[in-house]
Amino acid sequence: MPSRFAFIGMLVVPIALLLPADGLDAQMSFSGEGRVGVTFPTGDLSNAGAEAGLGFGAELMATFRPNLTAYVGLNRHGFSCGSDCELDGGLRSSGIAGGLKFIFPSPPDALLWGRAGIVAHALSTDDTSGDRNLGFEVGAGMDMPIAPRLHMTPHLGFITHDAGSGFTASYFNFGIGAHYHF
Repeated sequence: MPSRFAFIGMLVVPIALLLPADGLDAQMSFSGEGRVGVTFPTGDLSNAGAEAGLGFGAELMATFRPNLTAYVGLNRHGFSCGSDCELDGGLRSSGIAGGLKFIFPSPPDALLWGRAGIVAHALSTDDTSGDRNLGFEVGAGMDMPIAPRLHMTPHLGFITHDAGSGFTASYFNFGIGAHYHF
């Protein structure tokens, strides 16, 4: 099913970017975000013995409407593998992601948002490197200002992608980030 979501995402993002907007230049802004989190495997990963691990990500964002932002980023989500794990050590899902983030009407001290996008990730270990496959991600969080132009960003996300041989890598990611408006 990830290919259907990827196809829909590939249609939605360009259409949203091409929609006319009055005063687009005045609204356009750019930002960057870095985050760290904990991954919680589900489905095939959990069944194979993978356990929680650390995740890292970095994104560049372009806000082209007051409540709509496009993002592109790099992710590396790791998993622990104990002695009963069927997968090798150093297990990780890494790659690129892109999509849209929608900011809901909310108070200025806690901007609530939801996002959806496409991932192109590979499931790899210390000994093997998997092929990059398409999938999707959805998430929610909030931007809380801590200084001018700087926000703390707690978030929760769900990522899933094909990992080859009928294996699907699916997991939750819970973390915190720093979001800076240039």
